[in-house]
Amino acid sequence: MSISFRSSPVTKGLKIETRHELLMLSLFGWELLQKIAGFNGLSDALKRLDFLSAVHDRRRFNYIVRLLDLLVSHRMGGLSGCAQRVLFNMLEEVALEVSLSQQQTGKLRRLIERVRAFSAGCCWGGRPLGSVILWEKHKAALERILQIASSITITQPDEEQQPQWSDLPTECRREVLLRLSDPRDIEASSEACEHLAILAQEQRIWRELAQYHFTPQQITTTRQHNPGKDWKTIFTIARRSFGLREEYAEIIQLCRNCRCLFWRSLGHPCIVDQDPAFQKKLADVDRASLHVPIPPQTFLKFFSL
Repeated sequence: MSISFRSSPVTKGLKIETRHELLMLSLFGWELLQKIAGFNGLSDALKRLDFLSAVHDRRRFNYIVRLLDLLVSHRMGGLSGCAQRVLFNMLEEVALEVSLSQQQTGKLRRLIERVRAFSAGCCWGGRPLGSVILWEKHKAALERILQIASSITITQPDEEQQPQWSDLPTECRREVLLRLSDPRDIEASSEACEHLAILAQEQRIWRELAQYHFTPQQITTTRQHNPGKDWKTIFTIARRSFGLREEYAEIIQLCRNCRCLFWRSLGHPCIVDQDPAFQKKLADVDRASLHVPIPPQTFLKFFSL
């Protein structure tokens, strides 16, 4: 499928293409994403890149949850009604996925809390601002999400199953903590298990976490301005100054050749594959460098969000 749009000096001849109808993989041009009228462009992008089904792909789950977190935290009020409906549909799919996998319950709770806070803030005199019909649909969707969340029951491991967590050597439990990239997971682990609470106080845990998220220069600068502080404090200060590193198993990418957005694992039909002359020009170019990773924050900037 090919859809032509009004060209600009930057993206003359820009097109939207899809590889397979079942995948609903939509490819948008860089300039096009800023040219679509209103905020409906975001809802179109979320639909055509098939974010709803992608929620159930473990590789793409964290990327989508981060995108939702940004939307419900700071940008939800600026979305069109259509985009808000898509957002609530995605939230419901996230709740279903968490219910089935029994994982990422903390992220679901945070999303629900922020949506409820936004809903409460959009009321004036006890009535919602904007379309009453639209808000009734949002309210119904939120009730379904809350019902799914409240029904989630984490299956406890069999007490007779061996080995038990407490039977593992200290070195193994430490390695588990060292592989956690989110400080909230470390804190939650320390609250859930006495053994991990002791390990979570070790300097090595927070030193390696800081080395994962921040560059050597950032760490050196933070330590110079905070002499004598332990590694957990250094990590906290650096986090406030520089933010945390974001990595995703699957991510949206931008093709520099055809100005298209696509899921990395699915690929896209690029003009390079169809034009021999273009292939000759790029013979000595690293193909990997032509695909630019697009984090969630950048994705939303395409829509002035």
